[in-house]
Amino acid sequence: MEHKTYNDEIGFMDYVKANDLLSHSSLNPNDYYFVKTDNAFTKKARLLQAIRRYQSGADRGSFEKDSVIYYHPNLANDGEITGCNFLNHEIFEYAKYRIAYKKPYETIRKDRLFNNFLSSQPMAFNLFFPLIKIVESKNGQKKLAKIVTKLVDSNKNLNIDRIVEVGIEFIPYYYEFCLNDKTAMDAYFRYFTTDGKKGIIAIETKYTDELGENQAKKPALGIKTATERDGVAQLFTTKAKEKILSGETKLSQVFRNFLLTETVRLYENLDDSLSIVIAPKDNTSNTEDENHLREALDEGYKYKFQVIELETFVNALMKGFPKEHIFQKFWHRYLGFEIVESVKTKLGL
Repeated sequence: MEHKTYNDEIGFMDYVKANDLLSHSSLNPNDYYFVKTDNAFTKKARLLQAIRRYQSGADRGSFEKDSVIYYHPNLANDGEITGCNFLNHEIFEYAKYRIAYKKPYETIRKDRLFNNFLSSQPMAFNLFFPLIKIVESKNGQKKLAKIVTKLVDSNKNLNIDRIVEVGIEFIPYYYEFCLNDKTAMDAYFRYFTTDGKKGIIAIETKYTDELGENQAKKPALGIKTATERDGVAQLFTTKAKEKILSGETKLSQVFRNFLLTETVRLYENLDDSLSIVIAPKDNTSNTEDENHLREALDEGYKYKFQVIELETFVNALMKGFPKEHIFQKFWHRYLGFEIVESVKTKLGL
């Protein structure tokens, strides 16, 4: 499938300057630079989001640390007023609603949501809010179920018939029953199978982010859940549980996200559950943790954790909902990397 990128943006390069797309600080205001800690993919993605921020007309944003102000080109100013970080006004209005009615235990961050073009949090809003609207109809529920089934059901007959609810940034009100921390689902799908069973697919979305390798500050409940809680402990091999108990295997974010999904299944008496990570194909920063979780799962339950490339997921949505142009906009915003190399060549970056 073709995606509009370079041909629609050729005029942009007649106006942009290198300094519009690089970082600087109040310490050395004339020294423009790439962020030194960025890996190759993050550097490319930051540059793309600098381009998208520039194209939106938003001024460059900043933050202060140790009395130094840092200006990054992927940050915007006044996004809570302009909505520049969202693909349409409806998504912007939903983001404002979530901030206005934010629950005390939720982890949605206002500045990150409205002003950070590189963040995966607004990316999740841009990707999944259109699906919230789509599943308002039974036809949309069926179509989305068909798309998701093709992506996640290659090894097990899950019989997903309808996806009846899509959610974004979800921490259950009963989180104390789960892991009693602020582990959240970036998004989720609630579904019914052809024989009326209920399930949930929890989704972790990543753009340039690395899933945290650190164990929770209070890991005791997570460790007990993985090794002792009926309905969860059976999912792991005996060897894996021994490593978790000994501390050799830390409950990294990948593990905690998985445990959250499984405890939600237990609390809500669901019949099945899956945990999915969706990330760009070139963001391989979390591969080691993902492999550790796969290895820890008993053979019959490995289907419960899967990784899907963001490109594959968005392409499936574009093909499945060809009249919903929002998904083409999403690709352009986050995956239209063709323009990056052209800009680098043009500006000598």
